[in-house]
Amino acid sequence: MMRATLAAAAALTMLVGLAGPALAHTAYMKPNYFTTPQRGHVTVEASFAEEFFVPDFVMKADDYHVVTPAGTKVKLSSVTYLRDLALFEVDLPENGTYRISTGVREGAKRPMALVNGQWQPVRERDGAPAGARVAEAQSITRADVYVSKGPASDTALAPTGAGLEIQPLAHPNRLDAGGTLPVRLLLDGKPVAGATISLHGPGLPDEEDEKAVAVTTDADGRAGIALPQAGGFVLLARHRVEVAGGPVAVKSHSVTLTVNVEG
Repeated sequence: MMRATLAAAAALTMLVGLAGPALAHTAYMKPNYFTTPQRGHVTVEASFAEEFFVPDFVMKADDYHVVTPAGTKVKLSSVTYLRDLALFEVDLPENGTYRISTGVREGAKRPMALVNGQWQPVRERDGAPAGARVAEAQSITRADVYVSKGPASDTALAPTGAGLEIQPLAHPNRLDAGGTLPVRLLLDGKPVAGATISLHGPGLPDEEDEKAVAVTTDADGRAGIALPQAGGFVLLARHRVEVAGGPVAVKSHSVTLTVNVEG
């Protein structure tokens, strides 16, 4: 019962998208190797976590897949779901870079209220503020990571055009501490301007901290993420949009990209 309660609460927190990773559960994927000269496979864990990379509850998805160095999408059919995380293997039959992804995940629905131009959750004990517009909202999440076997390649870095995506504009398997990773934030293939992309991981402040590593996308959805130290990190972006004529009125998108920074 406690595990079910935790999962439900975390799903709602992901939908709201207002709290930082110290408070909200955030999706991530982490392979045992980001680069390998000759291994024929990697093992990947996928989970929701409050603290990276400590898996808290399992992330299930209908579209776990890999995009090969040739640009072919291959569905990952063998996924083991534990209570805290999902585990699966990805074969690396050829040299180059592979994109491993959850695909677009449709999550929980709940009512939200438009208050002073901001969508806020409607809490059952409080109800919606008087006169506020109330609409049903749905969480949409995705998590991506790149793995390279032998020389890195660029084909798998191309955006899919579906959902919210962080497109790396430099190779994510060639990152050094003290450098910058240029990225572009896209929603259904179109640039998202004025959105925040933040960097999270061990030793970094939360996104609500004034010292957080965070940037705002420009008119073309572009930004440069500073990489202050070596280690594994998660890039996080959220974007909430109103939808006309659909089953829900608001979609709350979030996307993560896991990267490894060399010292």
